[in-house]
Amino acid sequence: MSIYIDLHIEHGDVVLDVGLNPSYLTDRAAIAQDIVHAILDTGLAHLLISDRGTGVTADTQIKLKLLVEDDVRIMPGTVRIEQTSSGNWWVFADTIDFGPVTAQITQGGAL
Repeated sequence: MSIYIDLHIEHGDVVLDVGLNPSYLTDRAAIAQDIVHAILDTGLAHLLISDRGTGVTADTQIKLKLLVEDDVRIMPGTVRIEQTSSGNWWVFADTIDFGPVTAQITQGGAL
């Protein structure tokens, strides 16, 4: 039995299954999607991507960490924001009940 259920959204559209019915995410995946939507709603993803190597990047990372930690399903102190060598940004966190979640922040927002 799932605790959290949410419509599966990708690139702003509801994902449909083979029968053209909406698909759903549960528990950990639903929490990860909620985190992505929170990041997109604040506009911090665009600020982080567009800002290269200045002090604003560090401030944006802190704002993102605080935003993710505001979710009561996330274990405090486990949020990390990292940039890979290819320039992509990732958000890592641990949920209280369902283990780790990961989200990639890209030029178009977050995945």
